[in-house]
Amino acid sequence: MNRSSLILDILGDKADDDFSLADFSEDRRYAYLSMVASLAWSDGSIDDRERVLLEDIASRLGGNAGAQLDAILDETQNFSIESFNRWVGKITGMKMKVSLMVDLLLTAYADEIYMRSENFYMKYVSGKLGIGYDLYERIFRMVKRYIADEKAARLAAEAAEREKARAAAENRGGGIIQRFFSKDFL
Repeated sequence: MNRSSLILDILGDKADDDFSLADFSEDRRYAYLSMVASLAWSDGSIDDRERVLLEDIASRLGGNAGAQLDAILDETQNFSIESFNRWVGKITGMKMKVSLMVDLLLTAYADEIYMRSENFYMKYVSGKLGIGYDLYERIFRMVKRYIADEKAARLAAEAAEREKARAAAENRGGGIIQRFFSKDFL
């Protein structure tokens, strides 16, 4: 399942339209990335996995988001309630709100540890965005399942690559199986 499908599934929307953050204004995209960056800072630092997710979000946002990422990280390192309230005001429409919550959860789980500070921030943001308890729980459950499915797919792909490498090594000329079935041996 891709991220757009996840958002539509959470909302129960069966429409085929692909949700894109790039459709929003520059101000909204800046606010969106700033809120995710603030969550990434909630434990006091941004690790490599969180940085990769922020870069991915910036690329999905389009516009100047990628170029602004370092400035956003500097700005959000120290939480500002004034800035936060300004950003929340820019996050409109249920698809954008759910998308933000999905990206916040994915960022919170990037290091595979969901910290209390991240949980607090998530619940605070959901309240400010007007996302009720039932929808929040639905987002939480579906994102956890999405993460588990992505991890299982990644592990399966890694196992397939290891098996492919093993088979290639085993099938190189001169292996015991090749020698056993060679004309010279028979």
